[in-house]
Amino acid sequence: MRRWPRRDRVTLPERVTALQEAVAAGGKRLPPDLAETVQVVVDRAGERRQLSVEHTVVALAGATGSGKSTLFNRIAGMEVSVVGVRRPTTSDPLAIVWGTQGVIPLLDWLGVPPRHRVARESVLDSGAGDDLDGLVLLDLPDHDSTQKAHRDTVDRLVEMVDLFVWILDPQKYADAALHERYLRPLASHQGVTVIVLNQIDRLSRADVVECVTDLRGLLDKDGLDEVPVVALSAATGDGVDVLVDLIRTAVTKRRAVDERIEADIRMTAELVATAVGSGSPGTVGDAERRRLASAVVEASGADVVAEAAGRSYLQRARAATGWPITRWLGRFRRAPLAKLGVRVRSSVLTSGAPGDSGGRISLPAPTPVQRSRSDAAVREYGDAAAGTLPPSWRDAVRSAAASAGKRLPDELDRRVAGTDFGIASRPRWWRLFNALQWLALLTAAAGVLWLLALAGTSFLRFDVAEPSVGGVPVPTVLLAGGLVLGVLLGLLGLVAARRGSRRQEARVRRQLHDLVDGVAAEVVVQPIDVEVGRYRDFTSALERARA
Repeated sequence: MRRWPRRDRVTLPERVTALQEAVAAGGKRLPPDLAETVQVVVDRAGERRQLSVEHTVVALAGATGSGKSTLFNRIAGMEVSVVGVRRPTTSDPLAIVWGTQGVIPLLDWLGVPPRHRVARESVLDSGAGDDLDGLVLLDLPDHDSTQKAHRDTVDRLVEMVDLFVWILDPQKYADAALHERYLRPLASHQGVTVIVLNQIDRLSRADVVECVTDLRGLLDKDGLDEVPVVALSAATGDGVDVLVDLIRTAVTKRRAVDERIEADIRMTAELVATAVGSGSPGTVGDAERRRLASAVVEASGADVVAEAAGRSYLQRARAATGWPITRWLGRFRRAPLAKLGVRVRSSVLTSGAPGDSGGRISLPAPTPVQRSRSDAAVREYGDAAAGTLPPSWRDAVRSAAASAGKRLPDELDRRVAGTDFGIASRPRWWRLFNALQWLALLTAAAGVLWLLALAGTSFLRFDVAEPSVGGVPVPTVLLAGGLVLGVLLGLLGLVAARRGSRRQEARVRRQLHDLVDGVAAEVVVQPIDVEVGRYRDFTSALERARA
């Protein structure tokens, strides 16, 4: 997202770009027709600025009999537009141009036929400069015409001209249709709108004041409280110079084009904001993420697997370091991990010595209750992150949470299965104890064999010398020593195995918790954060466009 510079004034290109970025961030969360409307406004703004910023298009719009054509001729200083109660049947506007250089593409874009274009200099044939150079004055068809083509022309050009001049008369200035259809929507275009109350020559001075005051109140209700109201008589010319001065100011400042485009952008941004609605994301931090991870850990059975890994270590350690004669009995007992349906796969450890092997495991299939708890935790996190977001964005966040809930078990199992937990590794002290146990067994066996041999020679009446140590026969020392050593090694091995079992359980639990936390952050938190981030980008860009 663009980081806008901090300043009070937002340039027009920045405003247009901000509106485009807001729509891009909104994406499918915006109504399709709204995105099309925005694109039309942006395209029209680009076209208008490319055509000519040296010309200011001023349109005179009004109802039948409002004196619009008379005022048009008065400003032009010539009889150009036909004056009458009934308008010409053509639906095309009439244009008079002060300064024709480069204006033809603009008139083509406005849809003014060549036969309805008048160059004021060529008619006056003066060749002198004019402070209205750059003015394109349009006389529009009546907006209340009975012919639809006339109304369509007005509707089209109202969206294209740079400065609106609405001509009202004392009889129709309060017309509800006029205010609702044309004036009220211009609340965001007050800088490029002028309201004219014509035909004041038919009223007394007191009536003029009363009409202007009443009209001012109606405009204030329409949100047009900053729009100037000019009271004049096109027939007598009284007050026309005030309107001409306003038009001259707009022409000489060369700002009407950009002001109109800015007003369009602001109005469109308001439409987007209204369509989406207001709201704000919820507050989710480390505490909420820890609760999510804790719920997922509990639902995944990670703690149960860690406990089983510790018991598995103890079982394997006793099988590797116990008395060789009895250790084989442990093979008939099912491994704790196997009871959970957890598979253990050996893999060569990159950091271990050659021949060392670790172990990759898989989580047991979640029960319906566990799956339900996990889904509930994900939904709760999504709801917390959604906060009071507008409906379309809240639905998007909830959809991301629902999708994450479906992906989570499979992704968690895949990541766990791809992690080496070292469960199948064999510590070196197991080899040492195993060798000592076999040495003790062989020593005891040697004592037994020796004693049997002595018993045989005694039975056969052979006289064989019997060595002794401290008065105890050596065969007896070997037998007793082997048995005692085996028992001591078994007890020491059991103590060491239990300590190793606790360490392995704690290590596997820690690894599983870290892994689950990482997967939850990647699968659940990140997509939801992306949706919330898009909303923040959307509102930031929209505020920039509306500034």
